[in-house]
Amino acid sequence: MLSRRGASVLFILLFSGALAGVVSLANVVMVAGVDAQLVSRWLRHAAIGWLVAFPTAMLIAGPLRRGADALVK
Repeated sequence: MLSRRGASVLFILLFSGALAGVVSLANVVMVAGVDAQLVSRWLRHAAIGWLVAFPTAMLIAGPLRRGADALVK
């Protein structure tokens, strides 16, 4: 069983990967269109996006969560 911290990191890992994948697909289709290289181009861009998204999400998740909590209370 994962600890609370481990579960949080796993969530951020999965969420940032999914978001990077969806956004990169949209960008690749808008810029290059749908062609024979779509999947390879998309996977390359998604991997680069994930390398940026995951550490960024790790850095900002705590402050954003605290800010959201402060707005709701």
